[in-house]
Amino acid sequence: MRVESCDVLCLGGGGAGITAAVTAAEYGANVILVSKEPLGYGDTRISMGLTSFPGVVEGDSLELFYQDLLKGGEYLNDPELAWIMAEMNPFGVQLLESYGHLFQRNNKGLIGSDVAYLIGGHSLPRSIGCPPGGGISMGNALRAGAARSNIRVFEEVLASSLLCSGEHVAGAVCFDICRGEVFLIRAGAVIIATGGAGWLYYPHTDCNSGVNGDGYALAYNVGAKLIDMEQVQFMPFGLTHPASVCGVYVGEPSLAAPKGLIRNRNGEVILSGLGTMTRAQVTNAMAVELSRGGGTEYGGLLLDLEPNLALPEGRQMWNVRKERGQLNIVRFAYGEDAYRWKKPWDVTPTAHYFMGGIMVNTSGQSSVPGLYAAGQAMGGIHGANRLGSVSLAELFVFGYIAGKAAAKECIGQKPLDCSQGQEEAAGNIKSLSGRKGLYSPLVLQRRLQKTMWENVGIARVEKGLRTALKEIEEIEETCENLKIASQISYNRDIVHTIEIKHMLTVAKLITEAALMRCETRGAHLRLDFPEKDEKNWRRNIIVFKENNNFKIQSEAVKF
Repeated sequence: MRVESCDVLCLGGGGAGITAAVTAAEYGANVILVSKEPLGYGDTRISMGLTSFPGVVEGDSLELFYQDLLKGGEYLNDPELAWIMAEMNPFGVQLLESYGHLFQRNNKGLIGSDVAYLIGGHSLPRSIGCPPGGGISMGNALRAGAARSNIRVFEEVLASSLLCSGEHVAGAVCFDICRGEVFLIRAGAVIIATGGAGWLYYPHTDCNSGVNGDGYALAYNVGAKLIDMEQVQFMPFGLTHPASVCGVYVGEPSLAAPKGLIRNRNGEVILSGLGTMTRAQVTNAMAVELSRGGGTEYGGLLLDLEPNLALPEGRQMWNVRKERGQLNIVRFAYGEDAYRWKKPWDVTPTAHYFMGGIMVNTSGQSSVPGLYAAGQAMGGIHGANRLGSVSLAELFVFGYIAGKAAAKECIGQKPLDCSQGQEEAAGNIKSLSGRKGLYSPLVLQRRLQKTMWENVGIARVEKGLRTALKEIEEIEETCENLKIASQISYNRDIVHTIEIKHMLTVAKLITEAALMRCETRGAHLRLDFPEKDEKNWRRNIIVFKENNNFKIQSEAVKF
């Protein structure tokens, strides 16, 4: 079996993974980057391209940005991580521009107040856009940055499990999708930057199909602690029909400003003043109305933007969104009148982002020696709700931090012995090809996604959560009877099998944490516990594996 060796192994080919890899190489590490998709793809590539940049308008400051992060996160945030995010945000933007991507500037070539947007949850305008191309431009710049760096890149390669030497992470078992080959990578440190798990809610997600929680499962299976996995952010405005575009993101609360309204199926106004509200506040209000039966025949509510057209500010907002290309998908799905805001949009929340993730310290290091995390794979920064436009800057800030720390830890160290368990782990993947069972792994993915949306989606109750846990257990048992193709190259059945096992692990973590948090806070809405409980639940929920058993506990936040 082929064995590769390096100082630092980065898992993930988006903004955080590439930044971590490039940074580690700049600090002298021998680096391998593994990406399940082509480099520069993932959710980074399909983003709208808005990023936070504090201090561009008068009265703004890092302290005010920091306070907005905490308030928006409803004080579940790790305050140290949130402060680093605020303090280093401008550096993150500059780092991405050093790869070749440029953000919007004014006529003087500066990032100023005249190119800053106000996004819900922010006190002041501090979100800046980018030229046409959005995330595609960003992905291309990241790919170019990686090409200029002294790193080895393995594209279309999936990490199926991590290997340890004692308690120290020391490598990974990988599956080359193109060649159908299983091989090992030995490393002094591993950085997980594989994104979130929005694909658990397909088709009600705006995330890329590869974003299915691989990193969370990899970390959990070697004993790493994960924090607040119940906090799944749903973007409030996603398309409901036709089926080909279900879940596609069309806007966040600021889209509705200044006069947009949300109506139920009977035309009654259920929400106004959306422009200053957070994603969680709008999404939760929508979910409550949907639970009462106020939804349309497509399962959504009606976003009425027409009142904006009576105001110069509203008409200007329509023009801005038209120039960004943000309205094109609406024209395709709902027609010309909807495109021009003369007809309401049928919308429902769509899974977008995970605030929870791998628990790390200020160097990006997890609770397991040698294991780091960056980007959406890590948790703690955003608490119970992420403010819009912060995630793109976060990728580069914490990708840089993790890459630097990992390089400093392992440069000059002898490779660790990770032979224990490697043959079994590799053999588990090799044995998948040609299995003659009854069930397709992709069909089981769809079954899991259905129960996650119905029972662990926006609005949660104890009965639904327990139903989900039972269904997860049944799907796990069914996974022992899989039907898998025997082809060598691009055997998607093998990929889907690795993914479904990761997805089942993550689904259980989300559901157990959601069951434990008996309150409504941020993105976590419990219809049976509709109020925030400051006395008992200003606490983080921690999940981990110990002696091969699932463990869950709560800890007071660090404030």
